[in-house]
Amino acid sequence: MGARQDVTEYIGEVIGETPELRALARSQVARVPIFLTAAYELASTELFGTRLVIAFKKAVAVDATPTEYREHVRLLQEALGLKVVLGLHVAPTYVRNRLVRKGVPFVVAGRQVFLPFLAVDLKERQPQSRGPAREKLTAPAQAVLLRHLLGKKIEGTPLGDVAGQLGYSAMTLSKVAAELQAHDLAVAPRNGKARLIEFRLPRRELWEKALPVLASPVRNTLFVQGRGAARKIGVVAGLTALARYTAISGGEVTVFAVWRNALREAVRRNAIVECQVPEDADAVIEAWTYDPLRMADIETVDRLSLYLSLRASEDERIQKELTALLEGVAW
Repeated sequence: MGARQDVTEYIGEVIGETPELRALARSQVARVPIFLTAAYELASTELFGTRLVIAFKKAVAVDATPTEYREHVRLLQEALGLKVVLGLHVAPTYVRNRLVRKGVPFVVAGRQVFLPFLAVDLKERQPQSRGPAREKLTAPAQAVLLRHLLGKKIEGTPLGDVAGQLGYSAMTLSKVAAELQAHDLAVAPRNGKARLIEFRLPRRELWEKALPVLASPVRNTLFVQGRGAARKIGVVAGLTALARYTAISGGEVTVFAVWRNALREAVRRNAIVECQVPEDADAVIEAWTYDPLRMADIETVDRLSLYLSLRASEDERIQKELTALLEGVAW
């Protein structure tokens, strides 16, 4: 189904009545900039007694940033003389949050209706859960899950061997198995004396389901002197890594991800020295909660961990490139 049908049906579910859509007059459409008529299908309707236009984003149209969406709505309202609501088939949470902050009216099918001019903000309702499933995954559990999502051999491998892959104890992996079961992400059957982990969904679906309980691996960030030492014990991360995977430009100083245990030891040996002022640094180090070296096949952090480390960024350039980053994952 396209945006028009999905959005219209969702509005009907929310307000109890499916809105009646009408085509705009040719004279109205003629006033709209051509690039907007190419990106949106426009229809008028009435919601809560207010006449407005819904701009349904076409499937062929390129996703815009929240700032660009705001400008699109402004131009459409000026051209049509009516309130305009974006009708989107899908939109990530960060996009919806920013549209709300910018006061942009929108409907995302199955997710949210935001009509600030009518004081309406209805979000999807998430089912309440109990126990540990409400919490973020621990670092070892996240590392095991991401390693599986990256195509590494986790399923069918005894927990003791998985522990060795990631630098954890067998006892830690037993806790990980129980944790993943509690979040309904995996089961942990036995094969003779060996305990295994089996995941419940295909990798892409598992990623989507797990996203709410996945956290940034970055515990804290340091400006340091010791780029050579950082390169030996870590991998390229942050904006530096994103520039390697996508078209974005990297920063002036290389960013490295280092497992906090290894970083602590390097600082103890004075191989890495924290700078008092950022201008003195020759590298930036992200102290990670799990070992990025054991997740990466190359000298750059893996795509999924990188996504999690950057998804809270307020930089719209970064958010746009994160979509391209995930498109490169071999699910």
